[in-house]
Amino acid sequence: MTPPNRPAHRSVHPEGAGEGVLTTRFVHASDGVPLAVHERGNPDAPTVLCVHGFPDDHRVWDGVADELASTVRVVTFDVRGSGASGHPRRIRDYRLDQLADDIGRVIDAVSPGRPVHLVGHDWGSVQAWHATTDPEQHRIASLTSISGPCLDHVPYWIRSRLAAGPQGWKDLLGQWKSPLYMGFFQIPLAAPLACRLGLVDATIALAAHFETGARPADASAHRARANRGALRIYTANLLPRLLRPQQRTTEVPVQVLAPRRDIFITPASQVDIGRWAINSRVHSVDGGHWIPLFNPTAVADHVRSFVSEDANSIGETR
Repeated sequence: MTPPNRPAHRSVHPEGAGEGVLTTRFVHASDGVPLAVHERGNPDAPTVLCVHGFPDDHRVWDGVADELASTVRVVTFDVRGSGASGHPRRIRDYRLDQLADDIGRVIDAVSPGRPVHLVGHDWGSVQAWHATTDPEQHRIASLTSISGPCLDHVPYWIRSRLAAGPQGWKDLLGQWKSPLYMGFFQIPLAAPLACRLGLVDATIALAAHFETGARPADASAHRARANRGALRIYTANLLPRLLRPQQRTTEVPVQVLAPRRDIFITPASQVDIGRWAINSRVHSVDGGHWIPLFNPTAVADHVRSFVSEDANSIGETR
């Protein structure tokens, strides 16, 4: 985590009125990439920083933010390669160390005097885990992880499942979809073309329909076409982290929200965290992979409770 009080380009403009007012500023990453940061809610309350995954942008958190804005300050931002943030072209610009540093830059800009509560979904959760398990970090009060384990923990989980006998092998077989789609997203020409043609958006919409029983989500809700630059996150991190994992631990309070019908990241692969987070808990929640979109109330309720509990027990002094 990088030190506070670094300069940031602030271009603030309102996008609403009243309690739900949304303001936007741009914070510069350590390599100069502009990050579009969006804030709403009670400015005097604890800050909840939400980090999205692929192929979303900050809008995947709109429902959750609307639920939380009356009690906390909610900050979202477009991860590099998505939304209004910069879209660097080099693969190395999407490594987890850089993405975690981006989170640190946003924290420094929006909450220089108080730690924040991280909430991550999908690759946003992977990034949040990486930031939280940085031994130098001191600005994170809690982590809520949704459908995205720490990438360095995955090889250890696989080994534990292989040694666990039939039930462990069943857990591994249940995760068979992840290598398929993650491998596809690393194919240089095919994956960007599938995003550009809308095939990824259509597939996600069908998957959401399968998980929730609801009508397929509008393809624009997932924005793979616009955010295809963030595909570089897969290439930059998967093989290096899985082949040479680190034992990353944290004393920060962690809660995992494991959607029961997530067909991409199964509950079994998310809940074995006691080894890595000594102050941790797991909640099974109703919904599929895109639970921030389809069941924002459940997410908001757990985040609100966790933030309140942490503030009452240890204060905002981490």
